[in-house]
Amino acid sequence: MFVHLLHVPRAPVSHFVENMWLVRGQVTNPVRQMLLPDGALVVIFNLGEPQKLCERSDLRRHAIFRASWVSGLQPQAIVIEQAGSYHLAGIRFRPGGASPLFRFSIAELTGRVVELEDIWGREASTVRQQLGSAVDERARLVCLEEWLARRVKAGAAPDPRIGFAARMLQSGGMGVGRLAKETNLSHKHFVHEFQRQVGFTPKYFGRVQRLQRTIALVGQRSRVDWPQVALTGGFYDQAHLINELRRLIGISPTEYLARRSPYPGYLNVA
Repeated sequence: MFVHLLHVPRAPVSHFVENMWLVRGQVTNPVRQMLLPDGALVVIFNLGEPQKLCERSDLRRHAIFRASWVSGLQPQAIVIEQAGSYHLAGIRFRPGGASPLFRFSIAELTGRVVELEDIWGREASTVRQQLGSAVDERARLVCLEEWLARRVKAGAAPDPRIGFAARMLQSGGMGVGRLAKETNLSHKHFVHEFQRQVGFTPKYFGRVQRLQRTIALVGQRSRVDWPQVALTGGFYDQAHLINELRRLIGISPTEYLARRSPYPGYLNVA
């Protein structure tokens, strides 16, 4: 049995969180997948078997995560391995939405996956236990939202200037210089605050979002006009697109098409 639920929370949680999700299933043989960078911070509670985070340079080397963890913004693709039964509940934060809850620079989590108990202590363990005790999957998502509602009530609201800037970069609507002016911040202060609250510099965040827009353009099409996709996606030309794929994912456009999975942002790994 495979279960995949997606839940969009109500206000005020929705000011901080884009969505919450839950997946449950089982695989006969170990499956490795590459997660593409998407500019989102994610908190995950594991209710199933341990998960492995593999080193891209040597997939035999890995770290094991058993309970709960936070995955900061990832500059490049990461590889995970699932085996046996899996049961995960996750929170995907809006850009800048996690900053008031963690109360330290989100950039400290960039490129890292950290056990949540190391940050929130027993609270993380308590939430995981409550999720495990819920009567069904929908109840788990309700439990997660209720916990978040209590937590955001005690914290400050996300910075609307940074949220606006992130949305513009996601759509490709403005450059960094103009965004600094629109937010009434000096260029230096804007870059500093964006990185502190989101995790990437605005320039790098924009690069990742351009990649995500390109992935959406390609979709599941069997034939892809890469020169046209490059121009539509905001690249200078096809060579620029190829270089960015290699920098952010480590593969060519042809390899990308061959490794696509049914889920956007996930690639199959041998």
